[in-house]
Amino acid sequence: MTIMNQEKIDHLADEIGKENVPVLLEIFLGELKMYIDNLGDDGVDNPSYLKEISHALKSSAASFGAEALCQLAIEMDARAKTGELLDKESDVETMVVLLKDTQEQYQRLVAQ
Repeated sequence: MTIMNQEKIDHLADEIGKENVPVLLEIFLGELKMYIDNLGDDGVDNPSYLKEISHALKSSAASFGAEALCQLAIEMDARAKTGELLDKESDVETMVVLLKDTQEQYQRLVAQ
């Protein structure tokens, strides 16, 4: 699965105007940074936070074509909804790695 679906971003640009895409991408990048920072600070001690961000990321990642992140968020949210406890270490680590990979890819897009 790809980190970034360029077709989805192009479609977003067609809908809202190309000039508005960088502004929205900066907001998305800010969201990713906040999640990375918060998971690093207390995410390992607070797996319910991982559940919260997984739920939030389902829609925002989908909107921006962040496919791998969206898929992980959907999976973690579904697991949490069935009562499965998210692993304080491996699930947080998986999420942080993918958040950082996504952040890096989208930062390159904004820099173009």
